[in-house]
Amino acid sequence: MIFVFFCKSFGTTVHLSLPGSVSEKERLLLKLLMQGMSVTEISQYRNRSAKTISHQKKQLFEKLGIQSDITFWRDIFFQYNPEIISATGNNSHKYINDNHYHHIVTPEAISLALENHEFKPWIQPVFCAQTGVLTGCEVLVRWEHPQTGMIPPDQFIPLAESSGLIVIMTRQLMKQTADILMPVKHLLPDNFHIGINVSAGCFLAAGFEKECLNLVKKLGNDKIKLVLELTERNPIPVTPEARAIFDSLHQHNITFALDDFGTGYATYRYLQAFPVDFIKIDKSFVQMASVDEISGHIVDNIVELARKPGLSIVAEGVETQEQADLMIGKGVHFLQGYLYSPPVPGNKFISEWVMKAGG
Repeated sequence: MIFVFFCKSFGTTVHLSLPGSVSEKERLLLKLLMQGMSVTEISQYRNRSAKTISHQKKQLFEKLGIQSDITFWRDIFFQYNPEIISATGNNSHKYINDNHYHHIVTPEAISLALENHEFKPWIQPVFCAQTGVLTGCEVLVRWEHPQTGMIPPDQFIPLAESSGLIVIMTRQLMKQTADILMPVKHLLPDNFHIGINVSAGCFLAAGFEKECLNLVKKLGNDKIKLVLELTERNPIPVTPEARAIFDSLHQHNITFALDDFGTGYATYRYLQAFPVDFIKIDKSFVQMASVDEISGHIVDNIVELARKPGLSIVAEGVETQEQADLMIGKGVHFLQGYLYSPPVPGNKFISEWVMKAGG
């Protein structure tokens, strides 16, 4: 059994060959342990007692032949041959800790990187839950630093937002996305959704509406549907001015998605105040729904909440077929996650997904 997941400790995708006897619950526990979480942290995350998690961990170690915490990585590497795929697409990986990033990632460095066009769009496909057909994608930003290598988004996006540089970054991302997809727009499925994350700074910036309309015009109003994804972080203020921008964009067939839904209060405010089209269930609920009763109930409630106003539902972070089947059974419309594909560079997205879909 090949177990594929994103390991935050490495900032990479890990392919791990596990025995078929390892259950879904045990795979999730192993993933959290490989992320560097302690028993206490896992117990809080999974809403279970530390004693229960400790017992489950002991059973998992026995099943996998892991002797102790000290030998954890040694035993994993020697017995299960993990393949760590770097963000650049090869097997070499340069590990840099957060303290190192703290010295590298500054407003000045981000500004220079914008001038040098070091921020690139990486694209993750989205599929119809019922048919498995490619129906859209989410565009994510990656910093390809010339000396350091790939810098994880969580290391630079908060600073880009607080410094206001996220506005320029998003504009560059939208333009690059249009340039990547323009040559193959005739191969895109009808109503192909292109999701782009938008912060309050971007949304309220002068010229933002024009940037959105330019992207749609380049790729074809009748062909694609631009989806602006709104997150909990740095929320858009609920004001008449913001509502007017929402309404104007909506009139031009630009749609809105609530990202990471269920993790905070802001997305509920958005749902109440603004015209929303999609709800994206946060990956933490998607991944826990099959092993945690409360998470399963949360997903059910989100689906029911979305059904009444007729919103479309996307399950993010789908990593196993069991999770996909569960989401389909609960009535989710679209699926996105590492089970299908990690985010990939634009040219790889074209060759692996668009060309196949168009062919």
